Amino acid sequence: MKKIFIGTISCKSVLEAEKRPAICLYVDSKKRTRDIRYICRLAEKKAVPVEKTNREALDRLTGSKRHGGIALSAGQRMIPSVSAGMSGFLCLIDGVEDPYNLGSICRTLYAAGCSTLILPRRSWENAESTIQKASAGAYERLDIRMYEDASLLVKQLQADAVPLYCAYRKDAVELPSFQFPETFCLAIGGALRGLQADLIDASAKNLVIPYERDFRNALDTPSAAAVFAYEYIRQKKEQS
Repeated sequence: MKKIFIGTISCKSVLEAEKRPAICLYVDSKKRTRDIRYICRLAEKKAVPVEKTNREALDRLTGSKRHGGIALSAGQRMIPSVSAGMSGFLCLIDGVEDPYNLGSICRTLYAAGCSTLILPRRSWENAESTIQKASAGAYERLDIRMYEDASLLVKQLQADAVPLYCAYRKDAVELPSFQFPETFCLAIGGALRGLQADLIDASAKNLVIPYERDFRNALDTPSAAAVFAYEYIRQKKEQS
């Protein structure tokens, strides 16, 4: 399925990440910014056709007037299943349905050095442009894997000796007092549905974000992901 990505950030990330086939780059011939020149050179280097056009044609092609003078047609990204040998900071996000929220999570995790984002198997094809924009291109750059069954995922993590830590309040350790190992999988659930029982049951340790006030509601998933991710960064910098 062919998709259209608009704007310099999205076009650049698709070309640089090389996780999907790029078909053709469309550029407003009157646009001569540094970013657009770089993207055109990048496309030519990768043997992707560059078609010079005008703003009106880009408006029709993209169905938007907010393309910034550049658009890229590209094929479908094939996201693989979870496999053996994953390492580093793995983050499993469960129960997130909103593409803006997923994009925000991708942006945070990529910036924080997350190795792999793990998601339940589903199709995000119709929302990819939204996710890409919300993530500032991080969705395309981030290694993403999907799983069909939580119990099978748990078995794979156990086979690889990857500890699973759940963002879950019951019997939890406060995040600032916990030290992340070199390789681990952190599972964060949606604010409404939480994590699947198979994941909670397999948790090596539950982690909780401490609050300053007596507030008994969970943070939204993008906020929680940001807190965990930047605690991971803090610990990495402290160790270096």
